[in-house]
Amino acid sequence: MTDRRALMPHANKEQMSNYRIRWTDGNDWEFEEFHAITENFYNQLVGGPQNRQSFVPGNQSKDVKYAMIVYSKDDVPVACSGLKEHGNGDVEIKRVWVQPPFRGHHLATFMMRELETFAREHGYKRTVLMTRERMDYAIKLYEGLGYKRIENYPPYQHMDDAVCYAKDLPAISLTV
Repeated sequence: MTDRRALMPHANKEQMSNYRIRWTDGNDWEFEEFHAITENFYNQLVGGPQNRQSFVPGNQSKDVKYAMIVYSKDDVPVACSGLKEHGNGDVEIKRVWVQPPFRGHHLATFMMRELETFAREHGYKRTVLMTRERMDYAIKLYEGLGYKRIENYPPYQHMDDAVCYAKDLPAISLTV
């Protein structure tokens, strides 16, 4: 889709030039590799795939309409995230993932802001997302970015460990 160097908040100019993003979709082979990594992570987090069978149908890589892959200056894919249409002007944020050696550099914050901007530019009114209660670092990130906890939406409405959040996206102002 697109490829660009993006400004990273909380980073100095040297760090900003160290990463680039590429937009694609959930069928992209690199995104599918990240998806497999995240599936393994979540399976370990909950004690095996049998403990997350109800989550799997809502988390297929093929359903991600817009996927973002972040690359290092050496062109190594180091992070990913995606957007899945959710209806009524909402888009769901999926698979915010940073490879362990690249954590601590504000990449997740950077990706969240990029996802929000991209969603707003594509006409979405609100971003929604689901995480798990035990992922306190993710909850801290989302709440720090202004996300508010909401009632669990389908397909997560009957899942005890699911925690859902939403953030209204400001309208794009057209100044002349």
